Amino acid sequence: RNRLNVNFDYYNRKTSNMVGPAGEIASAFGTKLPNSNNTDLHTRGWEIAMAWQDYIGEVRYNIGLNLSDARTFIDRYPNASKSLTTYYEGQELGEIWGYVTHGIAKSQSEMDAWIKDNKPSWGSGWTEGDIMYEDLDGDHIVNQGANTLADSGDRRIIGNSTPRYHFGVNMGLSWKGFDLSMFWQGVAKRDLWLSGNMFWGLNGGEWQSTGLKEQLDYYRPANTTSVFGPNTNAYFPRVYMNSDKNQYVQTRYLRNGAYARLKNIQLGYSLPKQLVDKAHLQKVYLYVSAENLFTIKSLPKAFDPETAYSNYTDSNTGKTYPLQKTVSFGLNVSF
Repeated sequence: RNRLNVNFDYYNRKTSNMVGPAGEIASAFGTKLPNSNNTDLHTRGWEIAMAWQDYIGEVRYNIGLNLSDARTFIDRYPNASKSLTTYYEGQELGEIWGYVTHGIAKSQSEMDAWIKDNKPSWGSGWTEGDIMYEDLDGDHIVNQGANTLADSGDRRIIGNSTPRYHFGVNMGLSWKGFDLSMFWQGVAKRDLWLSGNMFWGLNGGEWQSTGLKEQLDYYRPANTTSVFGPNTNAYFPRVYMNSDKNQYVQTRYLRNGAYARLKNIQLGYSLPKQLVDKAHLQKVYLYVSAENLFTIKSLPKAFDPETAYSNYTDSNTGKTYPLQKTVSFGLNVSF
């Protein structure tokens, strides 16, 4: 009886001969070749939309759900060595390459024992409170190898920043002149690597550092003289003013970018027709509406999941203007 509507789409899109960089050439050539139409990719995706509307007595209601997903892969790209500094054939867009974190050393002896077989190729003076990176290729040195697909050293694909499973939910109710509607939207799966002082706190020296509440959960030894006291079970490693040796892309600090946001909720009331008729009007409608009122997320407060890794500048560092919460009300009168 026209209460249920379902629509499903599946697509496999091929994009051919995109403009890409020239192929790799010897440095002796002395210059770069011009870009050319040498790149192919394909995207596989699907979308489903469902809607239901009905009534119970004098209450009418409706609910709608849409869910979609897509993944994009590189089919052709001029990167013969498959360097990880750019795209390569077979790559899924959004890949995050990083190191595997064993944990934070809670004593100097623990770090000394670990670093014998897992010594990073960067940094020095490794001590308690520092990150213990895992040596995955067995050469006792933690590094990125040749930084190619065939030799990525101890780096692996640890996540993907592509938003997966976009969803939206519409709901509505109406009863005796009252109506209520709301719209939720979000992403069910996404990995994010956050950087900068808005995530790490002490980062970039004295000019680019912060001390937000959540950033105070950094490692402090048992014999610390800090006013904050010891913190050996910290989330963050020990802090350094001018060193990022603990901040290399890694599994421990890969964040979940999934979220659900109440984009809009509106409550309205239409005055009874008999009252409106007496005033020689057609309709009088009052409403209150709110935008971006509520968000479910696991990211730090400084980061908005809807703008992270978007086209906004420095979106993965938390240095973007936040989305505003807006509450409005109004009166519509039809003569």
